[in-house]
Amino acid sequence: MVKFNTYKKGVALLMVLTLILVVVILANVVLSIISSQSRLTHHEVSRIRAYYAARAGMILAFDRLRTGTWGTGRYTLCRANCNVTDPDIPYLVIINIGDPDPRGIRTITITTDYTYNP
Repeated sequence: MVKFNTYKKGVALLMVLTLILVVVILANVVLSIISSQSRLTHHEVSRIRAYYAARAGMILAFDRLRTGTWGTGRYTLCRANCNVTDPDIPYLVIINIGDPDPRGIRTITITTDYTYNP
C-alpha cells in the first residue's frame, strides 16, 4: 500500500511539472508573437512617416521651383547638416531636380531613407 501512495505522489508531481512546462512554453510563444508584432508595427509606422516626409519634400520642391529659389541640382532635407534643416522632417529626404527639357519641364526625383536618424 505504501508503494502505491508514493507512486500517486510521483505522478502528481510529474503532471504539475509538465503543466508548468507547457505554461512556460505557451508564455514564451505569446511573448515572441507580441515582440514580432511590435517590430513590424514600428517598421510600418517608420515607413509611413518617411512617405509623408517625401511628400512634404515634394511640396517644398514645387514651391521653391515656383518661386524661383531653387534651381537644378540635389537638395537634402533632414534635421542637421543638410541643405534645408527642418525639425518636422524626421528622415533623410533627397530631392534631385533635373534640367528643364525643351518644353521647360523638369524631372523631380525624391528618395527617402526611413532607417536614417541623425
